[in-house]
Amino acid sequence: MARDLAGFLWLLADGFGPREATDPRERDRPSRPNAELLDIAERFAAGARQTAAAVIEQASREFPDFEHTVMAPSQ
Repeated sequence: MARDLAGFLWLLADGFGPREATDPRERDRPSRPNAELLDIAERFAAGARQTAAAVIEQASREFPDFEHTVMAPSQ
C-alpha cells in the first residue's frame, strides 16, 4: 500500500484506501481528493507530498510480495 506513514497519509488524501491500493483494477482510476484527509496529510507529512499512484508504485517496488504475503492463509 505505502512504504511509510507519510505515503499512507497521501494515499488516503488522494482518495485511495487499502482496498483500492491493492486492487490492480482500481489503481488507474482518477484521484478523488478528500479535503479532511488532505489537511491531515499536509499537517503531518507536508514534505512528502505525492500522488496515490506514486505511493503505490514505490511500495510495489520496495515490497513486491506484499499483497501475496497479506492474502496468504495463515499457518
